[in-house]
Amino acid sequence: MCWLPVALLFLSSVSPSLGFDSPWTFTCAQARGLCVKRLPEENEAQTSQSVCSLTCPPSSVLWPLPTNYSLGSTVTPFNPALVTVESNAMSSRVEGAVWRMRDLLTMKGEEGPLDSQVSLTINVDIISSAQAVPAVGVDESYALSVSKTEDVVVNIKAETFFGARHAIETLFQLTEWDSFTHAYVIQDSVQIEDEPFYPHRGISLDTSRNFIPVSKIKELIDSLSYSKMNVFHWHITDTQSFPLILDSLPDFVKFGAYSPDMVYTRADVADLVSYASDRGVMIIPELDAPAHVGAGWEAVEDTFTVCRDAEPWQSWCVQPPCGQLNPASQGMYDVLEMIHKEFLEMFQPSTLHMGGDEVHFGCWNSSDSIIEWLKNEGKGRNEEDFMYIWNHFQTESLKRVVKASSEVGIPTPRVTLWSSHLTLPQYIHYLDPDTYTVQIWADSSDCEEPTIKTVAEAGLKMVFSNVDGAYLDCGFAGWVTDGNNWCSPYKGWQEIYENDPHKIIERHNVKNEEVAKSNILGGEVAMWTEQTDGMSLMAKVEPRAAAYAERLWRGPSAGGWRQAETRMVRHRERLRERGVGADALVQRWCNQNEGKCLLPPPENEETTTTCSDTINSAGKHGMSGVIFVTFYLCLVLFKI
Repeated sequence: MCWLPVALLFLSSVSPSLGFDSPWTFTCAQARGLCVKRLPEENEAQTSQSVCSLTCPPSSVLWPLPTNYSLGSTVTPFNPALVTVESNAMSSRVEGAVWRMRDLLTMKGEEGPLDSQVSLTINVDIISSAQAVPAVGVDESYALSVSKTEDVVVNIKAETFFGARHAIETLFQLTEWDSFTHAYVIQDSVQIEDEPFYPHRGISLDTSRNFIPVSKIKELIDSLSYSKMNVFHWHITDTQSFPLILDSLPDFVKFGAYSPDMVYTRADVADLVSYASDRGVMIIPELDAPAHVGAGWEAVEDTFTVCRDAEPWQSWCVQPPCGQLNPASQGMYDVLEMIHKEFLEMFQPSTLHMGGDEVHFGCWNSSDSIIEWLKNEGKGRNEEDFMYIWNHFQTESLKRVVKASSEVGIPTPRVTLWSSHLTLPQYIHYLDPDTYTVQIWADSSDCEEPTIKTVAEAGLKMVFSNVDGAYLDCGFAGWVTDGNNWCSPYKGWQEIYENDPHKIIERHNVKNEEVAKSNILGGEVAMWTEQTDGMSLMAKVEPRAAAYAERLWRGPSAGGWRQAETRMVRHRERLRERGVGADALVQRWCNQNEGKCLLPPPENEETTTTCSDTINSAGKHGMSGVIFVTFYLCLVLFKI
């Protein structure tokens, strides 16, 4: 048992009250599940919006909404200084999770003693303590009950610590500071059984194009945990910078970092891995290759890379600066193995991302050593020949990862690759479904783009980060020209919420539909940082990441964004109150006048069509995709 110190009877406030009482009250309109703001009748007791929201079924304040839940309509005042925790396993981590949530709650309170002497007892039963680190596929289910006699008693049962942590998050979403009665309150009649639909729910963050400080990464991890996301996919390096300090290759960071204060140390990595694990988040490190490589590689032989800093950049890569690994160089693989080994030592990952997108064949076509290697293999300079050497690179790189894993003493991690030319129909055979997961960034609305159908029918595991529904960097100004950036328009939370992997599979007429759906691990929102740094990161990420979090937690049962709108606005307010720099969704008047801002749906909303319907209405297969592919191949092969 652990007691909070009695000294915490006196709780501080982050923003002192100005000393006037609100004239308003909030009433539950149960038919709509909304809290209506109005002036009270004479002698009517006032109810704050926070308490009304907790006690207005069938609506809820929970995010993501649990799988199965029953919530009462009453609250009980309690004293956060009288919280006790009893856990049969992993007690220090459980207590840490409770105290973090308690501290976030008491940030909203006022200075001074509390009248309530009602205690809160939290009993936690973890069935298996063997699972100490988060991983995709770990049991995250939990059962939670809250009841009231003289005091409030909470019972949590979970297979693992990570399910228990989710239960603690849910529990504290059912607590509030009531500014009208100057008391902390808790929903006192609760029954919940909950588990995620998809095991992989997270974000991909690029820290190469702009450096993101460790403090901001921690804020991001906190915000993921508040929505029960469990994956932080860290795109650490790229052509622009190499900010990670390596013991075996110390000059990489000297050449590759933007400055000495824009680096990540081994201690930083260890701290972040531990920090994330306590919050139920696993870190998947990414070393992108063979493209998106350049910075840091100045420290080794020039022949290990090709097209590094080539100009004009638009002839050699998709954005400046250029650079790719030389797959014909044997020495390059030795360096790559050293980097992978340190990644594995630092992160101890169960999943490793090896990148693998946007290889520019025109770059490889300009290298004498690559052309000579192909010639010795009986190959030429056509697309299929460059795919042959790309497969050689991926095969040899994977061998080095297997070897390094053995030397580090960990199981070989599951490997993820971005969708690419390797996931086109004529090359998908290069990828073994037992080895690789594909993270799909293709446009799911483009029926002429074959990636999704090809990957699904090949039996590969899938993570959806499709550009039309999960990219958070879209919709801003251009940065290599005027106008808007390449993936505009902006993806609002509504579009991200309805980015349903099951519907994407159905839309693309996948032959093995049920098997393909079972191969969906989940999804990630993606935050590429060409135009983002620590100053703007959280406002671009949240609460849109939270929108995808509920979709991935509930799966197809999540429904449409309109049903979630009130809870989404409430959850954004929760993120703000917890110190997350989440962007505003509506004006504050809408927060306090629920249901009065949202327009009714149009009478003839579009229904989802399949790709066969789209193709038939546009003419069989169309020609735009053919024209684009032909132009692209001319560009990369002949450098026109």
